[in-house]
Amino acid sequence: MGTAVKFEGANMLLRAPEGSENVNDMHTFTNGMCSVSCWELSAEELAEINRSGRIFLSVFSGRTQPPVYVGDEASVRAIVVDFGGVWRRG
Repeated sequence: MGTAVKFEGANMLLRAPEGSENVNDMHTFTNGMCSVSCWELSAEELAEINRSGRIFLSVFSGRTQPPVYVGDEASVRAIVVDFGGVWRRG
């Protein structure tokens, strides 16, 4: 679900592991404390979210999950600024 997209202010490129299936390079912004990525959803994915009102988040880290935040650009910027600089808006 969703496709990671490059966004204005991204300052790092995380490379997909060589030979990985269904994993792509991902542009992110980092300030040394937070890492932010931007995702684009298809019309079908948006329709399902609107129908169910739910989003599932999967982090491939084993038995635990690091702190994450999902939101629109303004709300994510408002959280990230507490931990350092933020990216310039596109």
